[in-house]
This record gives sequence, structure tokens and C-alpha cells, in this order.
Amino acid sequence: MLKKLASCLFITLLVFSCNTNPPTSPDDSTPQYGKAFISSNVSDAEIWLDNTNTGQFTPDTLETTAGSHTLTLKKTDYLDASQNVTIVPDSIIDLNLTMIEISQAGRVYVNSNADGAQIFLDQVNTGKITPDTIFATPGQHEIELKRAFYQSSTQQVELFVDSLVTLDVFLQEILPTNVVLIEDFANVSCDPCVTSNKIIESLTNVTYGRSKLVAVKYPTNFPSPNDPFYLANTADCNSRISYYSVFFAPTTVVDGIERPVSTDSLNVMAAVDSRLTKPLQFQMDVSTTIVGAQYNITVTIKVLNGAGIDFSNTVLHTVVTETDIEFATPPGSNGETKFYDVMRVMLPSNAGQSLSAINQAEESVFQFQTAINSNWVVSNLNVVAFIQNTASKEVYQTCSTFTD
Repeated sequence: MLKKLASCLFITLLVFSCNTNPPTSPDDSTPQYGKAFISSNVSDAEIWLDNTNTGQFTPDTLETTAGSHTLTLKKTDYLDASQNVTIVPDSIIDLNLTMIEISQAGRVYVNSNADGAQIFLDQVNTGKITPDTIFATPGQHEIELKRAFYQSSTQQVELFVDSLVTLDVFLQEILPTNVVLIEDFANVSCDPCVTSNKIIESLTNVTYGRSKLVAVKYPTNFPSPNDPFYLANTADCNSRISYYSVFFAPTTVVDGIERPVSTDSLNVMAAVDSRLTKPLQFQMDVSTTIVGAQYNITVTIKVLNGAGIDFSNTVLHTVVTETDIEFATPPGSNGETKFYDVMRVMLPSNAGQSLSAINQAEESVFQFQTAINSNWVVSNLNVVAFIQNTASKEVYQTCSTFTD
């Protein structure tokens, strides 16, 4: 009897296991281009796009990818003139930027209790960090400071011609706390996944909040090989399915080591609660910027207590997710039309970024980029970053761009 039961279970697992030859994902990320005619009150000013010199001078027409960009004009004896612009596909926009002579500018010395904070002037990154002096046109301006592990702060300042204003900004430090990661494996034609998806959405957004619990959904090719989210990125899906030896959907993994019953909210909560009390060994911060069709990600890591951690087996996984994806009709057979926290891409790859050379005495900064797929809704994108031991699979700490 036991042998028959074991045989049935084995056959069931085979039916629901991964397809070894998954379909290739469609290429739908071809960039679109638009133009901008750029002029100024000053001729022959260098035209910079997203902090890169284009080699062109005013007045001229610039062609670049559609989307958001930062345009800057530079010329000796003049203040840089910057503007955030949106390039429209297959069209041309007119931009006229006024440049001010430095002798007619005001100065502000920006200081903070947290050295190394980025200085933003009127929502544009100046490229400078505290403490430093910046120049700007006379009048009212907005100064914002941003730094990992601190709450950003915005101050208003009035500048006058050929004068110096001192601005001292206090940044409130963010105290480190444990953040737990749920990695969930689901499929658009998996009936029990309807229940597990609702449980995870409720736990992350209501019960705990994203400051304590975040999720990443990895689509599977079982029971249906035609899950559109799986087909969009088979390589990263297959990597995580194989890593955790997932044979059926739904499968829920908490911090890499706990496997509660996906359809039992109390069981999932018990696993999350136990991980919220884990030793606090890392503090993490993640921020993003969008430049044209490129998604830029910065992850900062501070080691609080590296005791017992084998850093040669430790990696940083950085995952771009998309939430609130809605279909007019269900893409699968389980009736779901709205999906949350779907993995879109893992950076720098599904192998993660090795932390073997991390400096435990100082903050370590990692930067990643990815092209924004034309099918993604940019406003629904978020980043989840987590530190994991590749051997034990334990996730030590997680952070995200979500805000409660």
C-alpha cells in the first residue's frame, strides 16, 4: 500500500514539475525615440543629457530615447541650467533654457549632520554631496537632501545676487529593523493560488505592512506552461524554481528557509513572526531613478553584525517587481485578473551579486541598471533587494522601495 501511495505521489509531482524546454520569451522591449530642439539665451553652450556630454552645442536638435531625461547646459562663467524633460516618441519638442552668469548668481552652503547626503536643487540632482556650496539664480529655491539610512529632508531657501546663504539641514536617522521576505511560486491556472495570492496581498499590505514584510512572486510553468508572466522571463523563473526545488504551485518560502502551507494564513503568519525576531545583522537601503528607458538602482548595505556569516557564500539579489497588473479577461483558468509583486527581472543576474569582498567596516554601495520593457507600467515598478546565503538559503535581510 505504501509503495502504491509513493508511486502515485511521484507521478503527480512529474505532472506538475517544470517544463525542461520552456518557450522562449518574446522580444517586446524595442526602444522608441523622439527629438528636442534646444536653445538658450547663450549660444555654444554644451548640451549634456543625463550627466553625459552629447558633444552638441546650443542651438541644436537632440535625438534620444522616449521617456524622462535630465537636460543640462554648461558653459564657462555661467551656471549650469538643468531641466527634467519628457521625450515623446516620433515627435519633436522645443526647449529654451535661460543661463545665468555666475557673477549674477547667489550661493548656498549646504551642511548636514549626515555627511555625504546628495544635494538636489529644485528636484534636480546637483551631483554634489554635503557639505558643499552650490550656485543658483536669485530667488526662492527648494533644497532636498537624500542619504541612505536617513529620511530625506526638503528646505526652502532664498538666494540673493553675489551673496552666500548657509543652510544647516538635520536628517533623521532611520533605525534598522528586520524585514521578512516571502518568495511565492504561482501560476495563472493554479486554483489554490487564488487563495494564497489573497493571503500574501493581505499580509504585506495590511497585517504587517511593507516595512516588515515584502513579497516576490515567481511565475511557474505548471500546471499551465502558458503563464504569460513565466514566458516573459523563463530564465529567472527557472533559476529560482530549481534553487528551491519547487514541484508544485503554490509554494511559499519565507526568508529562504521556512515553507508554510500557502493556503493557511495562520501558518504563513507563524513563519513570518518567527523570522521577525531573527538577529539583526544588516541594514539595507534601495533607491531608484529613471533615465529615459533605463531603470537605475542603488543598493546600500551596512553590516551590523557579521558574526557567523560566511560571506564567500553570501549574495545580494536585486529584483524588479511589478504590482497591480490587471487584465480585462483572465490570462489563465483560475479566474484571476489582477496580479501583484510579479518578478520582472533579477539583477545583475539570477545568480546575484557576490558579497565576498564586502567591506564590513563601511557602507557598501552597489549599482544596477536594466532597460524598461515597453510592457511594464513604470508607476507600478518596485525593487526588492535581499541578502541570502547560497548554501543554507537563509535570507538575512530585505529592503524595498515600497512605502507603507
